[in-house]
Amino acid sequence: MKLDLNEKINEHLIRLEDLARETEDDESQSFSSRAAALNSLSSMLRDLTKSQAEIVNMERMMKVERVTIETVRKYLKPEQYEDFMADLEAVLGEELEH
Repeated sequence: MKLDLNEKINEHLIRLEDLARETEDDESQSFSSRAAALNSLSSMLRDLTKSQAEIVNMERMMKVERVTIETVRKYLKPEQYEDFMADLEAVLGEELEH
């Protein structure tokens, strides 16, 4: 089963927004308690929104990578393509170590 992170983050965002509304309307708690809860929820919303943006960017980069590799394959002979992919993997491996 594939986990849809974007969907899960959206679910959490909706739940946090609901909790924020409930907290805001809960007059049985002191103002400072509600303010602290809302600050915590705001922080979580900010973090989730940032994570969602990062996931969207990663998905876009993966698509660009896939399309680039498919396009390169069209223009290179099989042995050139294999050499290209080996070089690409080596360079990416070095870059990811830094």
